[in-house]
Amino acid sequence: MAQMNGRNDETWGLQVPNLVPGELAEIGKKRLAAMVEMQKAFFDTLESMNQAWIERAKSEATLASELVTKLTSARSVPETASAYQECLGKRMDLLADDSRRLLSDSQRFMTLGAQFLANGAGESHKA
Repeated sequence: MAQMNGRNDETWGLQVPNLVPGELAEIGKKRLAAMVEMQKAFFDTLESMNQAWIERAKSEATLASELVTKLTSARSVPETASAYQECLGKRMDLLADDSRRLLSDSQRFMTLGAQFLANGAGESHKA
């Protein structure tokens, strides 16, 4: 028994784990694999979010282009007002979609974060 200042492991009440270096290496490999898997899940989630927001920016540009086209072809004040009203309606729909997407993306990150924190046993993750 190891002694330190006249005390041994039994007097301290410590249980020394009986791990061989191979077991420690295996535990380290599992932890590292779980970390890599979690990083991949985060990056995949970021990539899909980025793609969705790029598509959203494209739809905004298309909407603006449509508005300009309708305004240049408008021959009266009611036609101009109608073009603006239609554009505003579409923009409100896009804003509602943005809100849903933001909530969904936030929830995905929270779920991934919770899985990461609960990953003590190296469980598999699903994004």
